[in-house]
Amino acid sequence: MKLMTNIRFFSAVLAAAMLLTGCSYLKDVSAPANNGCERTSESEFLPNTVDAVTSAEAETPADPYADVSVTFTAAGDNLIHPNIYYEAASRAAAGVEYDFKPMFSDVADIISSPDFAFINQETLMAGNGFEVSGYPSFNSPQELGRDLVSLGFDIVNIANNHMLDRSAAGLSATMDFWHSQPVTLLGAYYDHTDAAKLRTVTADGITIAVISYTYGTNGIVLPEGSELDIPYIDDARIISELSQAEIEADFTIVSVHWGDENSSEPNDEQRRLAQLIADCGTDIIIGHHSHTLQPLEWIERADGGKTLCAYSLGNLVSAMMYPENMVGGFLNFTVSGDGKGGLCVTDIGFIPTVFYYGTDYYGTHIYLLEDYTDAIATGHGTQLYGYTTTPEKAQNYVRRAIPAEYLPEYLKNAE
Repeated sequence: MKLMTNIRFFSAVLAAAMLLTGCSYLKDVSAPANNGCERTSESEFLPNTVDAVTSAEAETPADPYADVSVTFTAAGDNLIHPNIYYEAASRAAAGVEYDFKPMFSDVADIISSPDFAFINQETLMAGNGFEVSGYPSFNSPQELGRDLVSLGFDIVNIANNHMLDRSAAGLSATMDFWHSQPVTLLGAYYDHTDAAKLRTVTADGITIAVISYTYGTNGIVLPEGSELDIPYIDDARIISELSQAEIEADFTIVSVHWGDENSSEPNDEQRRLAQLIADCGTDIIIGHHSHTLQPLEWIERADGGKTLCAYSLGNLVSAMMYPENMVGGFLNFTVSGDGKGGLCVTDIGFIPTVFYYGTDYYGTHIYLLEDYTDAIATGHGTQLYGYTTTPEKAQNYVRRAIPAEYLPEYLKNAE
């Protein structure tokens, strides 16, 4: 949350401090929590004034964020295996080759309702000249992207370990596709000049920076001479880009592809990076890659504030084999004025989901966990690999990762 811009003396001091220290910019608001924006008088945060100051000069300035309320939802990995696009082809009506929308019907309102909806799109969409394919070298139909846009996703991250599955040409074609859509694309850039342009979204008069990084690209590298820029995790880059965000934006969200696959806990490197990203002033971290739910928690920052970190939101869509791979969800939150001249995070909630495919690999569908019954579970395709995906297991995965205060009522008091 930025300092009140009309306090010139403090602004000058802080601007100088940023130039000298990179990511030590102190924010003026106290640490947010879920009930986070305690309304207190702005006057207690103003500098002391001398007796000679006139009453007009001593008046409390207007709070620029007083009426801000910007709503978000964020989903985890959208990982498209062959059975998913085969069924989308079988569902398609005249005029389209694939139709993915029926798979999302139970969660469509969650996606369309907020001001912004984020998704980690795990697979390329390279289009003409590139064969549609699944693991280990993914390339999905571009109809998927158009369906995601029609559902309401408008912030799309593609910084992940599969982004070079079709080399530089596939990545470039995927970028061209997404840039033809009404979305803010994160995680891949045409060159260093393009990468230097901070990606932002705006609403209610505030600018929100959205930045992303990936741990790697499965050992595939850009060919010599390519100008494409991939935001690999790098401390110096992170510090530089988040310092830029502190100057140019009012609020910062960072997406990170990190951690160990199929692990329900963040590793030491995730925690180290999360602390670095938080200390650089980030307000929310959205993690993915493990294909499982990992903890949602607050991280104490060097400036005394807090950063909300979802280490992994799990899979939204995937035909992986383990029950834990089937469970994900939507992280909902609101960016609000805190009554102190800054911004904070409120109205945090997690809506858990279960992805389903049948024992014939079809019937692909995202269920709300509260609607996922034992009867549905008896037909889940994870049985093909010797695993059962029961409602009880799914609920336990969610309660293990998400604090009860952010869960739907039906999960809060369950044993």
